Amino acid sequence: MDKTPDSQHPSPVVLIVEDDEAKRYLLARRLELAGFRTWQAATASEAFLLARKGPDIVLLDVRLPDLTGFEVSRRLKEDPATASIPIIQMSASFTTTQDKTQGLLGGADGYLVAPVEPEELVATLRTVLRTHEVARERMKLLESERAARAALEAANAQLRTQVDILANVMDSIIVSDLSGRITYWNEGATQLFGHSAEEMLGQSVAMLYPSRSAEELAEGLAHVITTGERSGEWLGRRKDGSEVWVSIRTVPMRSAQGEPTGFIGVGRDITELRNLRAEALRRAELAQQLIGIVSHDLRNPLTAITLAAESGLRKQGQDEATQVRLLTRIRSSAERMTRMVRDLLDFTQASIGGGIAPNPQPVDLHELTRQVVEEVQFAHPGRTFRLECTGDGKGTLDADRITQVLTNLLTNALQYSPPDSPVTVSSMGEDDTLQLRVHNQGAPISPEDQQRIFEPLQRGADRPDNTQRSIGLGLFIVSHLVRAHHGDIQVSSSLEEGTSFQVRIPRHTRDAGSSKG
Repeated sequence: MDKTPDSQHPSPVVLIVEDDEAKRYLLARRLELAGFRTWQAATASEAFLLARKGPDIVLLDVRLPDLTGFEVSRRLKEDPATASIPIIQMSASFTTTQDKTQGLLGGADGYLVAPVEPEELVATLRTVLRTHEVARERMKLLESERAARAALEAANAQLRTQVDILANVMDSIIVSDLSGRITYWNEGATQLFGHSAEEMLGQSVAMLYPSRSAEELAEGLAHVITTGERSGEWLGRRKDGSEVWVSIRTVPMRSAQGEPTGFIGVGRDITELRNLRAEALRRAELAQQLIGIVSHDLRNPLTAITLAAESGLRKQGQDEATQVRLLTRIRSSAERMTRMVRDLLDFTQASIGGGIAPNPQPVDLHELTRQVVEEVQFAHPGRTFRLECTGDGKGTLDADRITQVLTNLLTNALQYSPPDSPVTVSSMGEDDTLQLRVHNQGAPISPEDQQRIFEPLQRGADRPDNTQRSIGLGLFIVSHLVRAHHGDIQVSSSLEEGTSFQVRIPRHTRDAGSSKG
């Protein structure tokens, strides 16, 4: 009676393929007594079915009723499901060397000539099983080694990819140990700070942020450990000594056990962004100041015009002197409003637009200066002007803009000097340079005010003549117009010497650009 597989028994299973029932029985008894389990098949067809269930070894008779043992062995070795099962062929009929050779070449692991002594049979089975077990273990080791090698290669490939990614990330990535010593430095960090990785590995991150004290840095790192991250904007220093604002987010780096081992800081250059924010804030503040100043300062001349007009309408038949006085007040207020609007337009062009661009034409600076002085003198008949012209005044300038410069300087000198003091105007030509100088004997400008006098919305205090109050853009516009001609303007002021504004511009400014900058 054939025995079926017993998966719980630890003994090896031998599939006996023998068509002679008596021989099959005797073989099974001998092997079971030796500690084997047996499955039995009488034909090749039965052998194929049982072989697919996974016996440990096949004891195969060469002479079978449906196929030869040689053919059975060949098919078993060709089938991936049974190819690894060792086979021992046995025969009492096929006993020649040629038969043995055919069997071994056909896939058999051993060949026995019947009858076989029980001890030899058992020893042969155990030897083949042991050999196959060693081979299987070696194969497993090889497969494990191949799998480990493949995993290592995959891990290395992934690591190389990660290194390449980190190296090519434009953001700065800096890794440090718990003491703040740098252990990793990517290309983004080099682009941001200018230092190479070789220069920075082992250095302290404090080297990058000299504005931060050691205590601040230590507190910051401790904060990262406690809270899990820290973000902020830090002022750093590049290798060339220039400053850079960095937006940085720092997180702790931890071991597999969760213990902190260092820090990862990701930074980005936000210097330009901060400048843009500061410029936007500056413009917002200027706009707010302009609204306040314009709403206040335009109200005064408008009120003066309205009151003068109403007064003229109420008083029919008033004398000519009264009418002239009212009309003069209206004209003066209208001119003041015109100056305010012009200054606002120039301020907008200089600060927000494309800058004030000059239109240079041939001009004589001396003649232009005389005309401006005459016009200002006509508007202020009670004031004294002294005009000095020296050297060659011919050049290539924007006559309208230079007129505006000189008019603003003269108006400023009149407003900040006593009514009985003279204003001196000098026009000079020297080599490739033309100069203008406006001097008055008013109260000196403090050194602090001199530092910011050309900034917008700056007004001097203690004006002798508050009727000509401006909105504080005159000198700012003057500065831009001078720079538009590639020139410069300086101020000097003291109690003994008075106040002087001196403008120097190239004689020819055909290539001058806008004043934006």
